Amino acid sequence: MERMSAILDAFDSGRETLRLEDITDRTGLPRSTTFRLACQLTELQWLIHDEQGYRLGARTRRLARITDCEDIRAAASAALSDLHVATGAVVHLGVLEGNTVHYLDKVGGALAATIPSKVGTRIDATQTVCGLALLASLAPEDADRVLRMPLRSSTVRPIARRRAVLADLYRVRQRNGLAVSLGTACEMGISTVAAPVLGPDGPIAAISVATRGELELRRVAPLVFTAARRTAAEMFADGSLSGSNSPGSRARLA
Repeated sequence: MERMSAILDAFDSGRETLRLEDITDRTGLPRSTTFRLACQLTELQWLIHDEQGYRLGARTRRLARITDCEDIRAAASAALSDLHVATGAVVHLGVLEGNTVHYLDKVGGALAATIPSKVGTRIDATQTVCGLALLASLAPEDADRVLRMPLRSSTVRPIARRRAVLADLYRVRQRNGLAVSLGTACEMGISTVAAPVLGPDGPIAAISVATRGELELRRVAPLVFTAARRTAAEMFADGSLSGSNSPGSRARLA
């Protein structure tokens, strides 16, 4: 276990790909032992091996994503609770995974059952306000790349739908990142508002509020933005957010 851990720790240097000789030098293990353990780690998907060398595999990256999600949940916890109290609405925290939104948290107390969302579910990003807030915060070329990904059903997104989504993203950017869906446009009569949580390299999550009926946007929007900024400040308490772009406390709601 110690030797395998030493091999995985060798990738802490920041280099994505290491040759066998690099791993041997960094671990101090005999070359034959390093090779044998690296082969076992590759078979178990902790590492990937190709002609360029070794790099971290699917199982390692999966654990890293879980850790990141837990960090985001912890950073957002207080902000989500306070936002629920301030708005009386159900509050969600979601992250972008490929072209889907993965819901990490839902706060609503007794009201939670009134909104049919579940923690852990993944939904096409273009079908949720969290997803639209996240996509609109990406560089246009990155958002376009996400929209070109195959849907989970393996079907291709229709051209007409893609154009409609691009129009939605334009409107979100016009509102300084605020995504809105009114209850009058939803079969279930649910109104939702979302804002992105911005890190130094772009959006890392989105926070939304949802309620049946109408939402008072001019009151709720600044509260959602504040929760997003508060989460980002907690997530990057080392000051790495200084000078980064973040949404203002006022959104253009027209």
